[in-house]
Amino acid sequence: MLNRLIRRYQQPLLIVFTVLIIIAFVGFFDQSGAMGKLGANHEATIYGRSVTEVQMQREARKFSLAQKLGMQELLMSVVGRPQSEEAAIENFIWNSMVVRHEAEQLGLSVSEDEVFAGVQALPVFQTGGAFDPKKYGMIVQSALPSMGFDEKQVADLVRDELRLKKLKMLLGSTAAPAPSEVRAIYDQRYQKTEASVVRFKLDDFLAKATSPDEEVQKLFETRKGQLKSEEKRKVQVATFVLATTDKPLEGKARAEELGRLGKAAEDFSVAMTEKGADFAAVAAKAGAKVEEVPEFTRRDVPPALGGAPDVVAAAFKLTMKEAVSDIITTERGYYALRLTGISEVRPLTLDEARPQLVEQIKRERAQEALNLKAAEVRTKIDTELKAGHGFAEAATTAGVKAEVFGAFSQAEPKFDGADAREVMMAAAELKEGALSPFTPTATGGVLIRVDKRPPIDDSKFAAQKEFLADNISQFSRETMFIEWLKNRRTEARVMVPKRG
Repeated sequence: MLNRLIRRYQQPLLIVFTVLIIIAFVGFFDQSGAMGKLGANHEATIYGRSVTEVQMQREARKFSLAQKLGMQELLMSVVGRPQSEEAAIENFIWNSMVVRHEAEQLGLSVSEDEVFAGVQALPVFQTGGAFDPKKYGMIVQSALPSMGFDEKQVADLVRDELRLKKLKMLLGSTAAPAPSEVRAIYDQRYQKTEASVVRFKLDDFLAKATSPDEEVQKLFETRKGQLKSEEKRKVQVATFVLATTDKPLEGKARAEELGRLGKAAEDFSVAMTEKGADFAAVAAKAGAKVEEVPEFTRRDVPPALGGAPDVVAAAFKLTMKEAVSDIITTERGYYALRLTGISEVRPLTLDEARPQLVEQIKRERAQEALNLKAAEVRTKIDTELKAGHGFAEAATTAGVKAEVFGAFSQAEPKFDGADAREVMMAAAELKEGALSPFTPTATGGVLIRVDKRPPIDDSKFAAQKEFLADNISQFSRETMFIEWLKNRRTEARVMVPKRG
């Protein structure tokens, strides 16, 4: 936790920064923090050439501009799947440079006319599907100068995106799927499966399961080293959050109210750094609602804490020595906590542990009984099916009831039935007329029989064939580009000095 002196200055700045981001725009990441992490006076290299910190910062600001312009294909292609905001920006910087270099080596140029048309095609500059000069002028005059940019950087980003598209087309020029591949993928996606099931409910077996005292005692002795009470916390909470109303605030009104709440939370944070500051009194003066929260565990999310896991997590980081939290930011506003009590973890007694031990023994016995019953029923049904009887008749003979699950395909899944996902996944692996092994589910388990796979309508395939082929080609191009970019970046020998 930050100490009180640091909080006096840093926490208000963090709150103000958060409010400014909310008011300004909703982007993928907060660039300011990550740009700061790039360091200062460090020199990186790519293709053996130096890249100054000034150049890196400029490319990082281009990342922010690309977000504001909605250039999703460029961002998704060069950013990839980063593990942090810093990695996202660094991927953008270096991968953009790699794409430019490789496009130049391959002779892939972009004309000024193409760039002009590309700028006009950006959705952010359009109204009703047509280029809107007023929108363009407004963004160029208001947003770009604050980033140290002008129209040239917009054109540069569009040029980068057009280079990227040409590279993908070149790489994917041999990626056209064979007709047999298109048909196989269509069949896999649109082939209907008609199935029936026999269900086994674990609750039916739980109702009959027992848990003898001697087994409870034995299990307790085996597990008593792991049987612990849950740590609990008691806190006071001060809330600076949006009011709950039938018509929640939106847009500018919401941002303004969050700004007001943020300022109140800032005042509270500063006031709490004073010696002898009383949490409840300071919070009330700042306009916060103050509430005592009864004991709760890590798994609880008390309503008074806004149902926010982050607030609960913050409560368990507090100590009686450092009992007051920093301001915790959530979608609805801000929270501050004061720890008032801790119930430490301790070993459970036999009586305290008994309910969970009884439940464990019953569940294990019920599951074992269910598995045995399912195996017995499956054997009987399989015998009846081999004798030429229908599935419903075979199930009745085995003492159970079959039910029709219905028809489904990958393109048209059927999720309205119980255990639908497990049924469809198991059925996909079966041949027509086959009976599945016992398949466990969250509620017990099922036996599945594939009744029929109707013939595919060739006229529907003919209508979808070209569209599907294009999708397969696009997927192949994207896959090839990802691998290509990975290899080319390795060859670019990007060297970034460690920060710190």
